[in-house]
Amino acid sequence: MEARLKRLWIVTAASIAVASLLLFVLYSMMRALAVLAPVISGWPIYILLPIGLGLSITGLLWTKDVASRFSRYSTYAANGCTLAFELLIVVGLAAMYFGSTRERFLMPDGYKGDVYVVYGAADGERLSGTRWKVTYRIPKDGVLRVHGPMPRNWTRTEYYYQLETGDLRRIRNFWPTTIHPTPENLSNDTDVGVFFPRTGSSTNLPGGCSMEYQLFYVGTKAHLLTKYKPLNISRYLGEHPVDCAPRSR
Repeated sequence: MEARLKRLWIVTAASIAVASLLLFVLYSMMRALAVLAPVISGWPIYILLPIGLGLSITGLLWTKDVASRFSRYSTYAANGCTLAFELLIVVGLAAMYFGSTRERFLMPDGYKGDVYVVYGAADGERLSGTRWKVTYRIPKDGVLRVHGPMPRNWTRTEYYYQLETGDLRRIRNFWPTTIHPTPENLSNDTDVGVFFPRTGSSTNLPGGCSMEYQLFYVGTKAHLLTKYKPLNISRYLGEHPVDCAPRSR
């Protein structure tokens, strides 16, 4: 009986520790969102959450065999609270997933370089889509001007090449961190991916206009490290002025 109680307290302590780590990860993600960090990683949640659920449920199941009233009530309360917290995260993640917008970027087949989506242009394209799905068709120069504002809701982003036949080829590689000039990367001109998606804004436009944009690179690692030339968006806007859309009141 004493060994069983010891195992219960170990499981309970582990459950509390995992819940504390989950809380820390959520806090870190909220801080990253507040400063508009380009990449916010949520993978620790998907590792910690099932571990925490398993520990909390195990702890609750083991409490019924504990003779000590203090230990039984204490471990029941601790594991019950951690389980409620973890289930709240599950419900929140499900609500975010089903309530998010599916965002698709379609690039011309073989395009390599920077991709900009410039928002708030009165002469920009009016996107066809719904609250649940929107598609950006990137032109050959890599810059898409959009009439509406930048979306503020949660998104699930996918990237594709659009072939001449109209078919789509999914770009699955995603590189959120620095790509170092290693021999392997310098020779990799086969694997196509998306590098460092981020957002930005500019207020130094004629007429006192301001605009926001999304930016990412698409191509291979070898091209990025050896042939890549960043698109000068300021020069582009100078040659293709943005007629700012009127602000909604």
